[in-house]
Amino acid sequence: MFAINLGGEGEIPGVLNQQRPFCLTPAWLSLRGETIAQMTARGIPVLICPNDALALPDESVDVVYTNSVPINTNHSFYGLGVQRSEIMRILKSGGTWIDTDSNGLVVIWVKP
Repeated sequence: MFAINLGGEGEIPGVLNQQRPFCLTPAWLSLRGETIAQMTARGIPVLICPNDALALPDESVDVVYTNSVPINTNHSFYGLGVQRSEIMRILKSGGTWIDTDSNGLVVIWVKP
């Protein structure tokens, strides 16, 4: 099973964590206060790519996690949020999208 946490910082064990290229700047720190180099040194697997062009093939992912990350938004500081169209593109048929919003609500969607 191949799973990815979009905007992830290692909070889900064994899952690839995607971050935008902004994570390579000195200003970026994870919620734990770590740089991307410190995260990877701890063994956290990271994929660095834009939110609107995930560096994954079509229908290649079994599970997508989004944990309190902006979806389909454009923030003046953070830039483009995770794009629903990209989630739909990378999910396999029968793949699951698990979204946890800022209120702790978990929404599960399965791609037909």
